Amino acid sequence: MHLRPPYTRMKSDTLGHAGRVSTNRRRLWLAVAVATAAAVTGCSGQQPAATSVATRFVRALGSSDGTAACRLLAPETESELVQSAGKPCPTALLEEKLPSRGTVRTTRTFGTMAQVRLRTDTLFLARFKSGWKVMAAGCKPAKPEHPYDCSLQGG
Repeated sequence: MHLRPPYTRMKSDTLGHAGRVSTNRRRLWLAVAVATAAAVTGCSGQQPAATSVATRFVRALGSSDGTAACRLLAPETESELVQSAGKPCPTALLEEKLPSRGTVRTTRTFGTMAQVRLRTDTLFLARFKSGWKVMAAGCKPAKPEHPYDCSLQGG
């Protein structure tokens, strides 16, 4: 499944040494279509499931359970992380030092995509046949023309 929806763009902005990406930074661009989709579709029935996955992901990070957190990553996100770090997902994910606390403030779903805002982080999720998975984490608002800068994301 292709994880990059038509209304997002991902640009690589990596720095590294000895073949290892020391800072896994990427920009997640959300276009006006996301706002339009939110206004038109809502999909509030999916919000509890997306919220639950985001909460479990953050709790797993908070308890240093990289294995549980990795099970909640989208396939391309996990693959990108493992390839960039050159380490197994659980180790690489915990080394990312992503926010590992925070309560959910809002969840917005847009069809098969969701944005979950916590006090300390914003997560982007995608819905697969197996359920909701984390596509991007460690996302902070950037400049107005670049809505989010995410430290972890796939593809």
